[in-house]
Amino acid sequence: MGVLKKFLKQFKKPEGFFGRVAGYLMAKEPEKSDWTVSLLNPTDSARVLEVGFGPGIAIEALSQKVTEGYIAGIEISEVMIKAASKRNKEAIDKGIVDLRFVNVSDMLPFEEKFDYILSVNNFMFWENPINTLMNLRERLKPNGKIAITIHPRAKGATNETTKKFGEKIIDCLKEAGYSENQIHFKKMKPVDCVCVIAIN
Repeated sequence: MGVLKKFLKQFKKPEGFFGRVAGYLMAKEPEKSDWTVSLLNPTDSARVLEVGFGPGIAIEALSQKVTEGYIAGIEISEVMIKAASKRNKEAIDKGIVDLRFVNVSDMLPFEEKFDYILSVNNFMFWENPINTLMNLRERLKPNGKIAITIHPRAKGATNETTKKFGEKIIDCLKEAGYSENQIHFKKMKPVDCVCVIAIN
């Protein structure tokens, strides 16, 4: 496997030096995370879960809104947990943010349910997205919202690629039992970003 392919794999599960570089690049593009949080617009006392929090950009944005609630994050990369923990140290020390090494495909270790769940550029790495969405739905309160955001960056991606990702997310959410899907697009480079929000 070439160096470029090895590096691109780091965006799925960042590890070692190249994983830290991937995390740095993710952190340089906060727009999609900030946008996703703004679309959800959680209350200050909400319970929120982020799947695959990476370097902790969305967690940081959430902590500015959820000042009296609870923000949990799950991640399979120890490199990203370290980076996100450093970025969100103050909120972690206050007990508002709780970051854990957990695979979304496994049983989620949270007893209380969440008002909001979000995933930013993580959905495409899920081995079985429908089962994963059903698993997440079990941890979402009635009428709770889930937001799935994707910004395609593969070679040759176009706005049509973004649109197709949005349609796929909607189909998976419907099959997993969610309702009232809303699709949003954001102008970004090199192609648009898509966020689908659904209700439990």
